[in-house]
Amino acid sequence: MPHTLGSVDFKATYERKPTPDDEGSDWLYRDPTTKRTHRVEIDVVPDQARKIRIQHLDRDMRGKSEWVPIGRAKVPWAVADDYLATVAMWARAERHRPGAAKSDLAARLLAVYVDERVAGIYYNGASGIIEIHDVPELARLCGLPPEALVEHEDTFTDGATYAPWPTTELVVKRLVARDPQPASEHLASLRADDLRSAKRTMMDGDPWWVSPTWDDDPTAQRLRQWNEQDATTRKYLSQLLDDETPGLAEDFLTLRQMYLDLVRLMPHATERIRMTRARISEALAEEIERLVARPLPPSAALLGADEPTEKDRSI
Repeated sequence: MPHTLGSVDFKATYERKPTPDDEGSDWLYRDPTTKRTHRVEIDVVPDQARKIRIQHLDRDMRGKSEWVPIGRAKVPWAVADDYLATVAMWARAERHRPGAAKSDLAARLLAVYVDERVAGIYYNGASGIIEIHDVPELARLCGLPPEALVEHEDTFTDGATYAPWPTTELVVKRLVARDPQPASEHLASLRADDLRSAKRTMMDGDPWWVSPTWDDDPTAQRLRQWNEQDATTRKYLSQLLDDETPGLAEDFLTLRQMYLDLVRLMPHATERIRMTRARISEALAEEIERLVARPLPPSAALLGADEPTEKDRSI
């Protein structure tokens, strides 16, 4: 299928490894150090080769022959321009990459909302590119006109339609807005994990990898990175659910945490209040206990809030 990049027409072309049949032919070679490409001749390709012998044909290399990893030879020279244009086409789509937290969440949500035969995240998930196999059906699920899914300038078709992150995000937002329940349940699960972690920290102290002592430790660095990514995921998912009412989910979760903090302090507070032996003190303590004992609203569970347990109340 013909493609256009700028004013250049080309056919999408992808790299392949040379075979013994390619001996004596010219190929496009990519230097891993300089990141530049030039022309080489394939001299020797052993069976099941990991390395091949080439002769450099560019002026700077002065006809040098050497054994190199087979992956450095990309495509036959005759299709080099098409290959380089294809690489540039993908690079343009990938330049919008949103970061691992957002792209991973988008992949998870798309898998829940959309059949893989319709659309999904392209296998290089970090790029945030959506791979669409059925544009009309995905548009219907999103409540969008089909052209909205293909109008971004870096969208292209190569078998399937590939659209960059801005389109992926639009799709995810529309799906969540039309049916927030699956996203809300996922947020509830993430918040429950977060709360359990907070309770462990309260009982056992901060995990070892938080300490500055381990700043140079690779494992600690990775654990911190995962922790930050989890926080970004929760925040972004909250934002997706807040499209119609900005800040509502995050405000609710903040209030939930404030409530749980008060529940934990309540036994100590009422105990201190009752130390003042007076009818008004006893009435105040009973009123606080009554308020804490009230059940949370049903919507709280959707956003990760849990009823305080008897253990919470007795801390």
